[in-house]
Amino acid sequence: MSKLNAEERKARDNERFSQRVDERRVKGEDVVAYALANKKAFKFLTKSEKHSLKERQAALLEEANLKAKEQLKLKDEQELEKVQAEFTEQ
Repeated sequence: MSKLNAEERKARDNERFSQRVDERRVKGEDVVAYALANKKAFKFLTKSEKHSLKERQAALLEEANLKAKEQLKLKDEQELEKVQAEFTEQ
């Protein structure tokens, strides 16, 4: 088998991702979830699917931010409790 140059590899990979997205779409699977998991699939989504992807990404980012804030708040509370416990012991 001959080696492919960069353009040929890119074309082959694009064709594969296009087929995978189409297969999932035909099966009724969630192609937006597939694109979230695999960034290369993004360019093979329809306009409405891309919009849905952007909304989901924003929701996931917001969820991650809230989780990070909660963890930070919990850490701060634990540190405050620790300092208060040390202060009351003295």
